[in-house]
Amino acid sequence: MAKDPNKKKDQRSRLLPVASVLQSVLGSGRSPLSEQFTHWKLMRCWPEVVGEQISKSTQPVGYYKGRLYIWVRSSTQMQELRFIVGDLIEKINKYLGREYVKFIQMTLDMKTVPRDAKGQEELNQALNKVTAYEPPPES
Repeated sequence: MAKDPNKKKDQRSRLLPVASVLQSVLGSGRSPLSEQFTHWKLMRCWPEVVGEQISKSTQPVGYYKGRLYIWVRSSTQMQELRFIVGDLIEKINKYLGREYVKFIQMTLDMKTVPRDAKGQEELNQALNKVTAYEPPPES
């Protein structure tokens, strides 16, 4: 039986980049690392999610059981943001495609934010493996 020369080409066209696979697995909410990945994604795209003006004076600094912790530059800005917390939650969840944030807690002191150090380290290791991946040369 002769080998089909197009078969190898068809198999390659169905292959997905590792980053896409990792994002679909971690972004699904079913992986133990998905919460950290979602928070990382939110931090990375913060200006796109909340807008340039708000992102200049805020930063998502933590997440724990549906509560997003946002650092705010000043108490005046914190007071102003209290009026639009509902809109921020809606924008964030819409961007992420699921109900990730139920509450927002603003802080002026990043040290008061609970951290999941073990989960963050596992996520960093997984992301480093993806960025270090080089596909094999085509023959």
